[in-house]
Amino acid sequence: MELQLSKLIHRKIVVIGPKFFDQEKLETVTLLAVEDAGIWIESAEAANVIVKKFGVKPSSSALAFFIPFSQITTILASFDSTATAAETTTIPGS
Repeated sequence: MELQLSKLIHRKIVVIGPKFFDQEKLETVTLLAVEDAGIWIESAEAANVIVKKFGVKPSSSALAFFIPFSQITTILASFDSTATAAETTTIPGS
């Protein structure tokens, strides 16, 4: 079985890197997209950090964050080999 990050789109993963989130705990995020230079994620925790740190008004919709591969040290994911392509590409809320 070949593992591909793109097959985990719309699934929960944990991203560890030196420049984001709290390094003392693991944060679960949703993988939205994979590009050549990095990944797009959705994270309520990251959105809350931005709101608190910069004093901006919280968005009523989900925010997407781009993380370059150069800032990622580890990605943890549960890869269920029995999941079908339809299950891994379902858009949340649809």
